[in-house]
Amino acid sequence: MAELNNFYKRFITSILGIFVIIFGFLYLPQIKINLIILDDFYIHPLVILCLLFFILEFLFQLKNNLSSRIKIMYIFFIFYFLFFIHIILIENNFLDWKKIFFFILFQVFIVDISGYMTGKILGKNKIKILKGISPNKTIEGYFGSILIGFIAGFIYLSIIVLENPINFSTKILIIFSVIFSSIFGDLFVSKVKRSIEVKDFSKMLYGHGGISDRLDSLLPSFAISFWIFFLV
Repeated sequence: MAELNNFYKRFITSILGIFVIIFGFLYLPQIKINLIILDDFYIHPLVILCLLFFILEFLFQLKNNLSSRIKIMYIFFIFYFLFFIHIILIENNFLDWKKIFFFILFQVFIVDISGYMTGKILGKNKIKILKGISPNKTIEGYFGSILIGFIAGFIYLSIIVLENPINFSTKILIIFSVIFSSIFGDLFVSKVKRSIEVKDFSKMLYGHGGISDRLDSLLPSFAISFWIFFLV
């Protein structure tokens, strides 16, 4: 593994990570928590684990990196902690929450991978306004992530059967909402990391950085998807 270049490291560890997530959510039982105001409140152990490491990474940065003690870092923590809550809400508000969960994972991964690949292969026109946040982003990369992400998301939502079927216009709204929240989340976390002068929040995930680095696009997508599914 150590002799492979960065792309293959990321690719192999991504595949392994995807299998861990899939089998974890399919076979690990949820944890039941009895609250005073709510009965039968459930949370998945992988969500607890990710939330714990997210908090530890934040505290680690505050302790060891003086540059992290700035306003945008605290804003990042508050918003992404609230985004975590939406994952728990999805678990407890939808009977077919696993289908919704895997749709969001699938959509965000496709947007991320297709943007990376089209940017690498076809990318020529870098986006000047993003130079200070993510200087390697290209118009071609974003176009590829939006187009391929839309096609993949539409196919997924057309195949799965939900307890509460959604109409065509709602499918389009959900797909584009996840695409753009994914893109925004990636840019926002890139801005945070540049502001606190780090490349990765930690070295926890081999070739990928920390938990926070991998959840940058996913957590906003879970939050916006929850409200769309909940309201429709």
